[in-house]
Amino acid sequence: MNWNAAEFWIDGGCLGNNDAHGKRNAYGSISDGKAIMRRRFAKARTNNEAEYTTLLAALKNMLMNRTDPNGPTIYTDSQLMVGQLTQGSKVKAENLLALHDEVTLLLAKTKAKLVWLTRPKIVEKLGH
Repeated sequence: MNWNAAEFWIDGGCLGNNDAHGKRNAYGSISDGKAIMRRRFAKARTNNEAEYTTLLAALKNMLMNRTDPNGPTIYTDSQLMVGQLTQGSKVKAENLLALHDEVTLLLAKTKAKLVWLTRPKIVEKLGH
């Protein structure tokens, strides 16, 4: 993954019902336009948690590995997340409050810009 790329695409979600341990099969994908990194998240229980956790993983990697001082543009199809992080929409779900606070801090540190794209455009980049 080229963490100095100008653009990234992210998506997170949960597959199926709870497993035998009461957890959902949460996943996330991050792409720099060439490579795709796929991750599983044991602690994420909802699609929205998976979206936030994927963005958080991308931002942490950028913070540790990015040398380009210009912030990248990060595309996502999560209207909820973009609304909460860029448009001042209130975070009502308690399970998202800590994730929202950490992502807000890292967006500022990385100078990343979060942009909403339609689901088909994200699928085109990430394959799901």
